[in-house]
Amino acid sequence: MGTDLVESQTVALDVLLLGTLQSGKSSTGNMLLGSRDFRTGLSLGAVTRDCQLRRRVFPAFLRRHGDKASLDLRVLDTPGYPNSLRSPGIEKQIVAEAVKQAFAGGPHIVALVVRVDVPFCEDGHHLLRFVEELFGPGWRSHAMLVLSHAGNVDQAGVDREEYLRLATGPFHALLTSLEHRHHFVENSSPWLQMEGKPLLERLLLLSRRNQYRRLQLRVSE
Repeated sequence: MGTDLVESQTVALDVLLLGTLQSGKSSTGNMLLGSRDFRTGLSLGAVTRDCQLRRRVFPAFLRRHGDKASLDLRVLDTPGYPNSLRSPGIEKQIVAEAVKQAFAGGPHIVALVVRVDVPFCEDGHHLLRFVEELFGPGWRSHAMLVLSHAGNVDQAGVDREEYLRLATGPFHALLTSLEHRHHFVENSSPWLQMEGKPLLERLLLLSRRNQYRRLQLRVSE
């Protein structure tokens, strides 16, 4: 197990972003970091083609044992899955190797980024199998479902939580398996840190609930 403490007054949080093509992973990473480190944009194919690690230290972000502590955040962005560039086996090896190099002992959190404004279809099923092949069934206790493009739900005049209550089938099953841990984000928001801070706080709380344990890779490649 890795430790959450980089030094006595710093807490580490390592976040792995996973999602399908054009799901908003890189935008979510930028929100968490409060910067535009990851390339984003409209594309008919993959914008993110390789795994990318970014880091930011937030001074005095939280309190630990009564004292102010900094947050040492590392975010690993990954290509959308599935994609036509590589076979599932090769993609699994690439992501697994990137996780091993980025996070000693594995990530604290898997942020599973899913578009809330499109049906959860076959690609979503492939993605869930991919995550389970990487980490085994225990990944769900370390996971937060990040529902991207929430602004499209708002524009339709639908309450976000009511929209989720109407979910059925596989998407409802996914929510239930994650104990309904979810967070809406609006990817077009110009205020990255304002949009990202509530999500970052929730990810930190989930890591704390797991006693800062890391999620170990299942694959050995």
